[in-house]
Amino acid sequence: MRIKNRHSISIYVPGILLALFLAACNGIEKKGYVNIEETVHNATFVGSASCIECHQEEYNLWQNSHHDQAMKIADSTTILANFNNTTFTYKGVKSSFFRRGKDYYVNTQGEDGIYTDYKIIYTFGYTPLQQYIVQFPNGEYNCLLTAWDTLEAKWFHLQPDLDIKHDEWINWTGGSQRWNTMCADCHSTNLQKNYDESQGVFNTTFSEINVACEACHGPSSSHVSYYKKQEENEANEVVPPQLYMGSVVPPKELVDKCARCHSRRGNLTPYFDYTGNFTDHYFPRMLEEPLYELDGQIRDEVYVYTSFIQSKMYGLGVSCKDCHDVHSLKLKKEGNDLCLTCHVPDKYNSSEHHYHQMNTEAALCINCHMDGKLYMVNDYRRDHSFRIPRPDQSAKYNTPNACNKCHTDKSAEWASDFIVNKYGPERADHFSDHLLKGYFEDPEEFKKVLSNKNYPEIARATAMGLYVNTPISYEEMLDLTRYLNDSSIFVRNQTVRAFEELRQPELSSYIIPMLKDSILAVRVSAAHYFNVVGKSQVEQLDQFKMANKEYLTELEVNSDLPAGLHQLGVYYQSIGDIKKAQEYYQKAVEEDNYFNVSRMNLALIYYQQGLVDKSEAIYQKIIEQEPDYSYTYYMLGLLYYETNRADKALEYLQIACNKEPPNESAFYNYALMLQQLNKNNEALIVLKKALNTFPNNERLLYVKLLSEINLKQLNEAMNTCRILLQISPNNTNYLQIFQRLQQGNL
Repeated sequence: MRIKNRHSISIYVPGILLALFLAACNGIEKKGYVNIEETVHNATFVGSASCIECHQEEYNLWQNSHHDQAMKIADSTTILANFNNTTFTYKGVKSSFFRRGKDYYVNTQGEDGIYTDYKIIYTFGYTPLQQYIVQFPNGEYNCLLTAWDTLEAKWFHLQPDLDIKHDEWINWTGGSQRWNTMCADCHSTNLQKNYDESQGVFNTTFSEINVACEACHGPSSSHVSYYKKQEENEANEVVPPQLYMGSVVPPKELVDKCARCHSRRGNLTPYFDYTGNFTDHYFPRMLEEPLYELDGQIRDEVYVYTSFIQSKMYGLGVSCKDCHDVHSLKLKKEGNDLCLTCHVPDKYNSSEHHYHQMNTEAALCINCHMDGKLYMVNDYRRDHSFRIPRPDQSAKYNTPNACNKCHTDKSAEWASDFIVNKYGPERADHFSDHLLKGYFEDPEEFKKVLSNKNYPEIARATAMGLYVNTPISYEEMLDLTRYLNDSSIFVRNQTVRAFEELRQPELSSYIIPMLKDSILAVRVSAAHYFNVVGKSQVEQLDQFKMANKEYLTELEVNSDLPAGLHQLGVYYQSIGDIKKAQEYYQKAVEEDNYFNVSRMNLALIYYQQGLVDKSEAIYQKIIEQEPDYSYTYYMLGLLYYETNRADKALEYLQIACNKEPPNESAFYNYALMLQQLNKNNEALIVLKKALNTFPNNERLLYVKLLSEINLKQLNEAMNTCRILLQISPNNTNYLQIFQRLQQGNL
């Protein structure tokens, strides 16, 4: 479905002790501080060359690292691929690579389907693959989907399993490969996207082309100027200015700082200004499909952060620099020696622990505890959640596990039995046990994850979103309000989003304080809540006006994405500016011809305006592109019903009930129509299927009750009515029906 709706152990030193520690290291207690004028707010970027004089060793380690090679000007020293009149053909599209003087070119199919010569402006990445960037007239820079495999020295395509049309958003000329939008923020230093949405033009700038010193340490002019006048500053007892990421950073704060690039996240601000928290500029995606497996293991490309913060290691204070050299990015030790820096060798580095032959690939810790996946065809990346393999979960819930990654000829049951035999029947408690039970057995298990503060914050926040997508009572909704005061930013934010999903305006008073939360992400979510649920309570409040301004900034920041344009459409629709909403929905579809979530909204707007034919045509266009998507058939079925075309309404509602994802409303309306046509037996067949997917759904059960009464199936009706009374014991209608059933008056 395409609707788009890195080893010494760091020690945390508390703030007061840290201040005393630093004073002791300085040897003297400074008095009468004279603060220098420049701070992180007004310091400027001076370039990595300014660092060499004092930091030669660190500079040497950084050179030729993945950060250094993140992006380069394309020339004979940086291009690794064969441009000596070579060709590569992908599903009928031929790309020819050649040189013209000192410049490098590709001749390939453009957005219009016409073969054109494109000059290579930049290289992107280094190993195991290197991409190449082309410039377009409106300031866009796009990455070719044909890349160079630096390990096997050959051209290959990054999407070998897809049939991509030349004008699609996911093609190399489309937005999915636009450097300004998708890549630039993390591959260059001091990146400013500078997108003018009204003109559709980029004026993207950076101070250094790659991930240089100041990308991590922040603008350093004040730091450099202090040490150029060090003797004078020391004599005047001037305090040395702090870098954004200095040598002493608490572990979780360090991970938080690296997360800016090493996470799958959304942007909240126009650019990163080296102030505030990670969640004052970005917010990470939760552990949900399709990015993650149902147990939180990686599935899509998620860039480490939200995997690592799931781990026990993160909870115990391990950070990136305990395994990775912060400048070269290389592992500090090789093989199991790295893990054995902390873990007892005799206990863990033995065949009695892992039951594999020593000194083999199978005996490497990472192959059991850091399973990985290939991304971009040849780039193998490991899951940093450091899990104990759970083939028992695989056997029960079909999640992946490291054992069967190697033992492909064996079943998950075999692997699970082996572990029970060698390690005993008990498995250590893990949040994934409850997430999986929540998905497949009892949604209350989601609440167990949410309420347990010993579990990772990201897992708890994920559980909140999953829990509110299941039927919960009003009393359970009220109980969730306490999580609005949770110490976890993630949990608070997801709670605000959860109440938006619940759509209970009478609970809005609980969200008002979140408009003043200390974290930008939470304030933005609160503003979004009121724009969706209703803002009559807050429209005149200063805190809403301020948070709403931050929310609008977030929308504008993402206006170069179809999803961003769609959200702008939703915003304007929520404030009654239908004309502007239509404009943004249309822009989203123009940006990505398959962005059908905007088409769905457009179709509904046209229907509400009485433009039935136009609405019907849009729904049919979506069905043509995505014939297996249930909601389109459902909406079209409603359109036909409301325009007195009952036969077509029945046809499309029936189809909706047999498509994905399951649509409770489609089942409800289809069964109701059948009932109205006195086809109660057919209605009961539909409802039986629906209730297998949506058990104890009150609406579905009520329609079932009516059909059973119509068919004089009084015993069945009594049982159905009992279930309804368990769900809603004070419903007078159910009580009356139950009494009449008992009396035989129906």
